[in-house]
Amino acid sequence: MRRGYSYVDGIEELLQALKQNNYELHAFTNYPIWYKMIEEKLELSKYLSWTFCSCLIGKRKPAPDSYAVVVHLLNVEPESCIFIDDRVTNVEAAVNAGMVGIHFKNADSLKQDLSSLGVVLEVLNN
Repeated sequence: MRRGYSYVDGIEELLQALKQNNYELHAFTNYPIWYKMIEEKLELSKYLSWTFCSCLIGKRKPAPDSYAVVVHLLNVEPESCIFIDDRVTNVEAAVNAGMVGIHFKNADSLKQDLSSLGVVLEVLNN
């Protein structure tokens, strides 16, 4: 199973740009405890926090109350959250909860979608 996980082309660079531009990123996933194996392999915590794993919060997408838990724990308004997922059903549920939803297809289309929302994706020189 571990071999089955790798970064989608262009995603690591996009995550780095978002981090450098001080965007707060959280995983909101239905993964069981084996999210730790994914972290061990990909070190996603360099870019995001594993805050909303279903095995930790006891909620699963696309249940409406799972999105309510996210905004409550982050102490933000839903419209300030951009929810990105490869499953349309999850994106629709996020939009119904008041979040901005993006259906993930690939890194290039995600960059375009984020840019159209005004998200800064410039890579900063260190």
